[in-house]
Amino acid sequence: MEHNDSQGLTPKKVRGNETAAPLEVLAKMAGVMKTPSVREGLLVVVCFLLLITLLQINLFPRALDLKIGQVSKEEIVAPKDVVDFEATKLARADAWERAVEIAKQDPAYYQIDNSVGNDAAYKLNRFFELIDQERQRAESSARPGVADSVAQLIARLTKFVYQSPSRDLVRNLLALSDDAYQTVKEKSHQVLQDLEANQMIGENDLAKVRTSLAPLLEKQAVSRTVLPVLAQLLEVAIRPNLVLDQAKIARLQERVNREVPEVVHRQNETLIAKNQVITENDLRMLKELHLITDESNRIRVFLSLSFFLILLIILGLVYIMQFHPALFKQERLLYLMLLLLVMVVGLIKVLSLADNTSLPYLAPVSFATMLVSVLVTPQLALAMTAILSLFGGIIVELNLALTVFYFVSGVVSVLAVFNFRRQRDLVRSGLVLMGVNAATAIALNLLFRSSFNVEIVLFAVANGILSAVLAIGSLPFIEHLFKLTSAIRLLELSNPGHPLLRRLQIEAPGTYYHSVMVGNLAEAAAEGIGADALWVRVGSYYHDIGKIKRPYFFVENQFGQENPHEKLNPTLSTLIITYHVKEGAEIAREHGLPDKLIEIIEQHHGTDLVRYFYKRATESVQGEREALMEEDFRYEGPKPQSKEAALVMLADSVEAAVRSLAKPSPAKVESLIQKIIRERLDDGQFDECDLTLKDLNNVKNSFLKVFGGLFHSRVEYPETVLKEIERKKSGADFSK
Repeated sequence: MEHNDSQGLTPKKVRGNETAAPLEVLAKMAGVMKTPSVREGLLVVVCFLLLITLLQINLFPRALDLKIGQVSKEEIVAPKDVVDFEATKLARADAWERAVEIAKQDPAYYQIDNSVGNDAAYKLNRFFELIDQERQRAESSARPGVADSVAQLIARLTKFVYQSPSRDLVRNLLALSDDAYQTVKEKSHQVLQDLEANQMIGENDLAKVRTSLAPLLEKQAVSRTVLPVLAQLLEVAIRPNLVLDQAKIARLQERVNREVPEVVHRQNETLIAKNQVITENDLRMLKELHLITDESNRIRVFLSLSFFLILLIILGLVYIMQFHPALFKQERLLYLMLLLLVMVVGLIKVLSLADNTSLPYLAPVSFATMLVSVLVTPQLALAMTAILSLFGGIIVELNLALTVFYFVSGVVSVLAVFNFRRQRDLVRSGLVLMGVNAATAIALNLLFRSSFNVEIVLFAVANGILSAVLAIGSLPFIEHLFKLTSAIRLLELSNPGHPLLRRLQIEAPGTYYHSVMVGNLAEAAAEGIGADALWVRVGSYYHDIGKIKRPYFFVENQFGQENPHEKLNPTLSTLIITYHVKEGAEIAREHGLPDKLIEIIEQHHGTDLVRYFYKRATESVQGEREALMEEDFRYEGPKPQSKEAALVMLADSVEAAVRSLAKPSPAKVESLIQKIIRERLDDGQFDECDLTLKDLNNVKNSFLKVFGGLFHSRVEYPETVLKEIERKKSGADFSK
């Protein structure tokens, strides 16, 4: 029985363990997902997968099974522009042949070939060797000049001169005296080498050069007997010495190749007709269009795009880590930026799939950059502009013109919303964007296209309108979805007609006017140290919103009535006073106020000491001060985490203290402000924000300027001036 029971129980335990295992795994995964860095890493991976998927869509439109020599069974249309290399090569070769023929007629493309002169000198030596042999044979022969016939000698001599020598020339050379003959040999070598080395002689120039021999030879100081023989010899020995200048010909070829455009088969143009035999060039174009692909080619393209995408992601993350590290603590902003990136890239991809090649100019890249500039920072908006521009150019057939257009449009949109405060600023930005987009599209048309495309300009103008409309329409929705706050939202919150501010005016009017004054002080200080003045002003308006729960417990709302704290012990009074911070945060959450505003409400007192009631408590215990816990008379905090919260804290304390002065004077006000700042500083209230001593000094000066306008002295009019005013007033009344 025991054995059977154990057998019966074992499966149950196993099933229990099997059920518990997945739950443990899920629990561990849930625990891991609570780590922000893990969530952010997963977000980047998901973004990468989405982007690489978008880039791969329609990258290989369709695959054809064709080989060289096969007949195409269908008409094949080019899905995008493709260069016909073979046709381009033939067109350039034809243009090159025509250019060379023209160049051959132009002396500027020729240069002297030095080898011609050396060859002419060598052959002239051989010429004279034959003449020497004939002269020696003639001297030893009984019948001079008949050892060989003149005709035979001329045939042998012709090989060594440019033209066949005449009988008279040969006879004259044989008949010359030894001295005259030696002179002919020397002078002919000298003149021939000089002409061939220094004078450009073309085929058409031979007659002109021969004509110029007579005056040239007269300068050689030779006898009248030698002169005609020398002239006859040079006439047949001179030869053309020009050759084409290969450097100039190479430059000519480069220019021809540049001037002859590539032969391009445009998108939707017939690339291969039905029943056409596939050539090697046709196959190359089909592969270029990815109409014939193999797995290795697909993998290569996928890896290339993946590498490029990873590189961009790494550059983006490094940029954020280097210049905006706080962004990693605000996941919502990362979600927003990556959502806009994927959404706009997807829209560009959809537009690129249409038959109309101008349609991608309608993609509202500026819509994304406007939102990032308004809701995040202009610097990150510029970075996103660069990334979107690169993606857009890659998606639309590596289109450089489109990349430039997206980049210019995005940069201008960021600059246009730099001081964004109202919705009409987005409208104005849209109008500016329309004009800039139109100008950019016109410039790109002239720069990149052979013919002007009006459609591109129209789409570019519509892009400006569309971007502004989308930004205006989506801004409230995105603010709500990602819990972000724009300047428009802050201005709405600062409106005195806001329900909470209206309640504050009615239920706690003293607190309301105190908050307005705190806003003036804090805003002036924010402008003095470069903090966000709008956030400070709105934070000041709402910092004491918790006082509407029990307004009569706060002195500014008592208006001469009995102070209820006089009947309460200091500890209870402290609890009531400090609790308005918690109640203010609760009210703010109930009304959906921004998180940063709630943080200012929670932090505007930090962990400061409620000095008045602490002093009363110490007086009441009469010497047992050490028995009191100072922490019981402090606000719960936290301490200010930002400059804006710290400024509201100082403005709140300073306004209340200065208002309590009986006879305020500039010296008293300055001393009091200095004291309050020093107390908060010594108490460590600014330890967790980045306020510097220089900032605190600027804050003090800003406060003094504001109070200087409130407590300026009245000008007492002289008695004569008062009498003059009364006289004029009496005259005016009489005339009536």
